[in-house]
Amino acid sequence: MDRATQAYAPNAALRGVDNIGNLMLFVDDDLRETALSMTRIEGYLTRTLDALESPGLCRQDVQALASDMDVLDHLDQLNETLESLRRRLAKMSGEMKR
Repeated sequence: MDRATQAYAPNAALRGVDNIGNLMLFVDDDLRETALSMTRIEGYLTRTLDALESPGLCRQDVQALASDMDVLDHLDQLNETLESLRRRLAKMSGEMKR
């Protein structure tokens, strides 16, 4: 997902689409940001599962997980990047020839 610095084989279906290079860079960025948000959310879920399965589970551990506001920020970021990705893909589909 790094078309700016690495060689890649362009998709023939996208030839002739106006400003496709710039659009693909934005799509790549949306994909990276979405994946990063998902990774961070998965980390929270993994930490939660590990804590719940820990024999030393205590109230403070559960409270720390319950009050973790970072995961909500990651969910917001995920929503924003997915919406941006969908808009860019809609724009791309509108400019494709077939």
